[in-house]
Amino acid sequence: MNPTKNHIFPLLLLLATALCAQDNTRNEYQKKLFNDTQETLEIHDYVVVARLFAFVHNMNQKSEIAQIALKKADSLKSIFRKNKVKSLIGNWKWISKDPDWVIRDDGLVGKMITINTDEMLFFELYRNSKKWKLVKTEKIKFSKNPESYSFTEVLYSNSQVWDYNIDKDTGELTALYIGDKIEEGYSEMICGTLVLYYFKLQ
Repeated sequence: MNPTKNHIFPLLLLLATALCAQDNTRNEYQKKLFNDTQETLEIHDYVVVARLFAFVHNMNQKSEIAQIALKKADSLKSIFRKNKVKSLIGNWKWISKDPDWVIRDDGLVGKMITINTDEMLFFELYRNSKKWKLVKTEKIKFSKNPESYSFTEVLYSNSQVWDYNIDKDTGELTALYIGDKIEEGYSEMICGTLVLYYFKLQ
């Protein structure tokens, strides 16, 4: 049996109970959930644990435990964000999913992303051109969307949010457009899905 499920199911049940609790008992549930979340650290699913600590914080943000939970959540986020960036470092060339017979009107024949610890550099190659053209540079800045699935989505300077992941089987990098940061919070992609695929250059 999956040990993660053994820890998470009781916690989810506790979350549901906490949502229905009266204010005078919410602090007790907050303490209980905090202690139980501490124990889940042994499963090493830091994303799940960070979500639980964030929930503990939001239950009563003014309490002392809430402040500790927030620091723990932020600490965990920094760990798996650092690991995510480390896994993405390198040069990635775009895999076109268009049929071979399709000729683009704009003359674009290639795309490439160079990722380092601080930024992402986007290059394009056009027909009859002898070198790659740098078209955009993005500082690696993570989205602060509280409803984020992974907490590692990248927020572009134009407010677009993208999620980068490497397929464990193929080694391909997928760039998935999530939505945009707006004044009211975050929007989500509803109609259609924009996904770009890349392979790593040696």
